[in-house]
Amino acid sequence: MIQDKVLLIGLLGVLSTIPGEIASRILVYSGIGKYSIYKLSSLIVTFNRPVFTIGLIVDFLVSSVFAILLYFIFKKLGSCHLVIKTTLCSLLAWLVCELLFTAIVEGKYIPIRPINDYYSHIISTIIFGITLGLLMKKFIFKELNS
Repeated sequence: MIQDKVLLIGLLGVLSTIPGEIASRILVYSGIGKYSIYKLSSLIVTFNRPVFTIGLIVDFLVSSVFAILLYFIFKKLGSCHLVIKTTLCSLLAWLVCELLFTAIVEGKYIPIRPINDYYSHIISTIIFGITLGLLMKKFIFKELNS
């Protein structure tokens, strides 16, 4: 078992991206949306060449830092209603990331995405938040839930 809580939190953040990516891929394959989460994340680095592996690395880094930040916030402010809090914080982070992405990349290096892409990413973000909340509840804040 991992003894370092910060490392474990980062790992939980990384693992939480996987269900969101699966959902975004399903939505892309069904015609809702243009880019999966990992491919969209890769555009921050590659600008106009969406690549799965680069997006995976970017998303893993961002999600682990995000999860660690949430851990310290919840440790300080309390961890009740954890799934709701992580989901809402994930939606807020999605909004900030979308604003940055739109300002930096979209329209300059890639064409404006269809509106369905935003809905696809909102759904994936909600899945990420729920997954992260459940994992944090089970592995990190378990002593408070017993």
